[in-house]
Amino acid sequence: MKNTISKFFNLFAKDSLYRNAIYLMLNTGVMAFLGFFFWVINTRLYSTEQVGIGTTLISVMTLISSFSILGLDSGLIRYLPTSIRKNEKINTSFILVTLMSILISLIYLVFLKTFSPKLLIIRENIIFASLFVLFIVFCSLNTISENIFIAYRSSKYVLIKNTIFSVAKLILPFVLITLGSYGIFMSVGISLAIAFGSSIIFLVMKYNYLFRPKINSDILKRMTKFSLGNYIAGFLSGAPAMVLPIVMTNTIGAEYTAYFYMDMMVANLLYIIPVATSQALFAEGSYNELELKVHLKKSVKIISIILIPAILITVFLGKHILLVFGKEYSDEGLLFLRLLALSGIFVSFNTILGTILRVKHKIMMLIYINLISAISILGLSYLFLSKGLLGIGLAWMAGQGLVSLVYFGVVTNKRFIQF
Repeated sequence: MKNTISKFFNLFAKDSLYRNAIYLMLNTGVMAFLGFFFWVINTRLYSTEQVGIGTTLISVMTLISSFSILGLDSGLIRYLPTSIRKNEKINTSFILVTLMSILISLIYLVFLKTFSPKLLIIRENIIFASLFVLFIVFCSLNTISENIFIAYRSSKYVLIKNTIFSVAKLILPFVLITLGSYGIFMSVGISLAIAFGSSIIFLVMKYNYLFRPKINSDILKRMTKFSLGNYIAGFLSGAPAMVLPIVMTNTIGAEYTAYFYMDMMVANLLYIIPVATSQALFAEGSYNELELKVHLKKSVKIISIILIPAILITVFLGKHILLVFGKEYSDEGLLFLRLLALSGIFVSFNTILGTILRVKHKIMMLIYINLISAISILGLSYLFLSKGLLGIGLAWMAGQGLVSLVYFGVVTNKRFIQF
């Protein structure tokens, strides 16, 4: 046992892929652990309907943010490690993402009655509307800052930043309770602003970052093709999880959105294992593509060791996990959570193989596969919506399994991928 522990710590200290993957998993573990308490607090302070509206607002923020990033998160991981103009790349990304976040947020507010009539609360107050836009900006900038640290292979700063975010988020619901469902949304938004401020401090102190409000057209041109391709692929990949809460709120009720959101939050604890590992794999492949096959084997190893026990724990103890939020969350969401957990095998397969396509610059192929994923999951969810969360869970698993078959066919065909 002593030798095993010693070997693990040596790998953690010397191998950047293992180190950054573990930091990213710890990051999500801390966020999830403190996030549990955040939602326990909210489910006690607010009604189920208010929680449903609050989670829908957060989903909308995430959705608009994903539009606004333009794939620059992946572009930074791919091009920042070998760049001699790091500050210019970072500043160009920050400014462009800020402008896009503001633009898309305003468009959403203008057409709010069409998109989400139940969220008209946002437009009832100019302060609420302004903060809505501002928080989306901070949400987008936080994503960019995290990928900067991943590109630098310094994921420990992602962990520190998000620990600050999670702790701040625990305090605010008590302060903002009089705002109802918007108080939940503001708790997250203010915490995002604090977290981004800490990111800037780390960048300045550790990497001599200097902000200059300028978009460098040369840098933008070089990153555009890769970034926009990843933007489309990433949006398609994440669309089901972001769109389904909005659809559910508008059709079967905000209560089911609350159950969906809590289950998905638990499932994301499992999904972060392949996601974090694939982010580390992407960074390593960007530094040296020749060693991709070696890093791929290490990625599969670390995912298998951690994910399989985690899935079993979630399947057999899911009822008790959901009781943290309340009995109704456990009763209504257990089957859905089990389906999400078992889908973790497919999600891992898809995430790792998608990363290989990114490193190999097979972006169009990645877009096509993620389009299949989005259409299959959303289409099947719509067909099975009458069955509630069970139908959505079956659609999720079937869609992820179908995409795994497509990935397997592509990656095993030497016409497409060669190591």
